[in-house]
Amino acid sequence: MQVVLKAWCSSPDYSVACDYAVLEITEQLAKLMLRRIKVLSEQKATDALAYETYYWDSSPEYFSPWLNHTGPPGEVQESTVELEAMLGNLEIDAREIVTAPPDFRVPESQIAAVECSQMIVRDSGVAFTALLRHTDIYVTTAEIQKDAIASVLAPATA
Repeated sequence: MQVVLKAWCSSPDYSVACDYAVLEITEQLAKLMLRRIKVLSEQKATDALAYETYYWDSSPEYFSPWLNHTGPPGEVQESTVELEAMLGNLEIDAREIVTAPPDFRVPESQIAAVECSQMIVRDSGVAFTALLRHTDIYVTTAEIQKDAIASVLAPATA
């Protein structure tokens, strides 16, 4: 299952590089996420102050339809318009997390350079965070709910 997540920037003056993230939730990744949620629950049983845990993880690709690193101006403009239209059809800004169609692709020129990518594990689900490369600006995604993660495994076990 491929999902598109709304992302927010820690700097109100700099929000044009990572408006969204795309993530392919494979069966293997879904199992890993659910296992980590279970581990957090076990930690909370012994330490009530545990709230969330962070793991190094570079699974999502952060992007913006308005970010264009390279390419001829005509190509860049066309890919920007196409991506904006697809995101509008998905209603990502209103819903914060959506399942993307199988043909959803982000052009390389619109993928942001990030570092220190992490998975944030909470009782209710998983979110992601990263630093924009060579800055101290964080970008954080919407949370994927535990039941949505589990739904990736449902067809495999049925």
